Amino acid sequence: MTETTSAECQNQRKRPNRVHVRFTPEEYGRLQKQAQIVNKKPASLLRGLALEERFKAVPRLPEDVYRAVRSLAGNLNQLAHQANLGHADPRAVEALRVELSELLKAILN
Repeated sequence: MTETTSAECQNQRKRPNRVHVRFTPEEYGRLQKQAQIVNKKPASLLRGLALEERFKAVPRLPEDVYRAVRSLAGNLNQLAHQANLGHADPRAVEALRVELSELLKAILN
């Protein structure tokens, strides 16, 4: 069995080079907030900014909206499964369509 040294492990990493940066607590808080807005980790945000990547803010929706979307997605998946088996229920499809329409109105208004 061979043992790998620290230098060998670093050479095998995707990004073996490292830059150390220090922040005040306030600066680090701002960095974390900015990273959260674009749904990135602070290191990924800094790397992207240094390499001139462009980031878009990821919209944050209330938790109840996420729950409603997850619920609708589950229902849609079940309906798709039933349709693929040839057992689609038009009433269930229409009920889901109405529910989705109401959710979209609530999100967009």
